[in-house]
Amino acid sequence: MDTVLCDDLLQEVFRLLPPAAAPAVSLVCRRWYALLCASITSLTLRLPVSSDASVLAPFAALLSRFPFLSALAVVCSTAATAQVADAMLLVVASSPSAARLSGLRFLSDSSVSPAALVAASPAFHGLTSLHLTALRPLSFRWIASLPRLKSFYLVNSAAAAVDSARWSSDDADGNGETVGALPLERLSLCGIRSGDRGIGWLWRRCGNLQWLQLRACDGTGDGPSSQFFASCLAGLIALELRACRSVSDRVLLLAADHCRALKSLLVYDGGSQEALHRFIHQRGAALHTLDLRLPLDLHNDHLLAIGSEQVQQIQNAAHSLSTLRLQSCVLITGDGLRSLARTATGAGIEELALVNCDVVEREPGLLTFLSQSMCRLRRLDLSYNETLSDKELGAMLSSCHNLVDIRLRGCRCLTRGTLVSLLRYCGQSVEVIDIARCLSIAAADVELFAQEATRLIQMIIEESLVSEELRAIAHKKGIRVGPLPGD
Repeated sequence: MDTVLCDDLLQEVFRLLPPAAAPAVSLVCRRWYALLCASITSLTLRLPVSSDASVLAPFAALLSRFPFLSALAVVCSTAATAQVADAMLLVVASSPSAARLSGLRFLSDSSVSPAALVAASPAFHGLTSLHLTALRPLSFRWIASLPRLKSFYLVNSAAAAVDSARWSSDDADGNGETVGALPLERLSLCGIRSGDRGIGWLWRRCGNLQWLQLRACDGTGDGPSSQFFASCLAGLIALELRACRSVSDRVLLLAADHCRALKSLLVYDGGSQEALHRFIHQRGAALHTLDLRLPLDLHNDHLLAIGSEQVQQIQNAAHSLSTLRLQSCVLITGDGLRSLARTATGAGIEELALVNCDVVEREPGLLTFLSQSMCRLRRLDLSYNETLSDKELGAMLSSCHNLVDIRLRGCRCLTRGTLVSLLRYCGQSVEVIDIARCLSIAAADVELFAQEATRLIQMIIEESLVSEELRAIAHKKGIRVGPLPGD
């Protein structure tokens, strides 16, 4: 059999095998092992890096066995020195697959230097997505050597105080240098401080940005004013601010003035009432998605602003809000949500999330009112409302005949009755259900739901609920069952 099958045919067979079969295939013979490596296009390597360079030779030898990679993730289980991290990046750049790589995640848990990136960039001319754990000093000129880079993610976990003299290369930016736009469309920065120098060079060249994410940042770099930051906002379609309380207000106000194309806003743990209200007043009409986790900053006034007459008039000529996600927003009340639901904006919502929101517990009948008013509702997330009862949810589901996705994770009081109601009212439409950590739902209940739901494609549950009977049902109907990765 080994001699009958040619290399190309064997590789096609290998590509159809599940990942779990790879170890067994690699043990058949050297030819099969080599062909298996050549057929792999995506690889994650977790390396126990030491502080010296002893790992480099084995690392290079390992990469040489995978010449056709298009996506590579290198994760170090222990911290390496900056010198070793740089050397590892250069090993990747000299590997046979470097020119083929379109996605690289280099998570070395140590700073990579701009000098190493400058040296490696020519080998990565096809790279479209890059993730780095840390970059010190903060210099971004090397990005200009990656002509196809569309997505850049930087988690600056190794940030440390650096002498300002080390920023001189990117600080002297306006001395006659032509400012060319980078191809970047997606940018995520984590851990940026107000005084970090060199980021202005990046902001000035990000005129093509469509998606921007700031995480755990207390500034946008280059001092308090960061005068170039606004220049990257005009074309944004999506903006995310996660745990950036000290800078959220400024970003929201700039977004209100400059983000004329914005369709999606996410703000978690930051932003004052006034800044958010101004943003909604100026840009809320164009939003398709609004995702907020603001325990002490979101009030009914903001909900009223979303559904205001002015916003609705503008939305008549455009697409209205389709997704509203609220998490841990303890200061909103049933009156605020009802007022929004009564408007044209509220009636057009297709996805609603009230995650860990006290209002679900405080306001009996609220969920039923929302479902009756939001007649286009297709996706519902009520996760971590621990006192939510079968009766309350069942009353809501009686008006939800178009649900395709429902998330009930961590709703401890829900029982078999909820699954029965869901089958009764949405059994012909629901495709995805998350009932992980619903402690009162048993394996037999899950099996019944999987058997009776006609369009189900995924059930997110604990591994302990995946019985042999459920596996058989899932295999027969093509349903994915089990926990999410990382659960």
